[in-house]
Amino acid sequence: MIIRELRQEDISAVEEIFDLYWSGEFRAHLSERLHSSDLQWTVAEENTEIVGVAASREAPTRMRKYAKTDRVVEFYIAAAKYKGRGIGTALRNARIEQARKDDFKEVVFFSGDTHQDSWNFHDASEFRRVGEEIAPDGETGMIWLMDL
Repeated sequence: MIIRELRQEDISAVEEIFDLYWSGEFRAHLSERLHSSDLQWTVAEENTEIVGVAASREAPTRMRKYAKTDRVVEFYIAAAKYKGRGIGTALRNARIEQARKDDFKEVVFFSGDTHQDSWNFHDASEFRRVGEEIAPDGETGMIWLMDL
């Protein structure tokens, strides 16, 4: 598996992965965010197929209340085309490595109640649950934090 930066030619494959997880307004929002300069996008590629996508950004104000430092990055999104093959872990590790290179001290992320099936994945990592949050779209969910 190759983990690399998103390229323009990856967009349609990434859009298909988004369709596996999201719909409605948030799904449309993700398409717009693919071209946002504040997000760093990473893809997982296996045998020339895009099989996963992840993004991170400097944490927004609403997420900073969970951090102890002012050098906090938010994992904005992670999605894999196939489960149980290590794609999500590889993407998460790549974003953590980049956050360390960029001198961030903490990583925070939100996972909504609609994605509780992914919570065991997060709980089994070095992240720890630190609270509940309501996202800007009104969805409730959990917050995880990791010290780097």
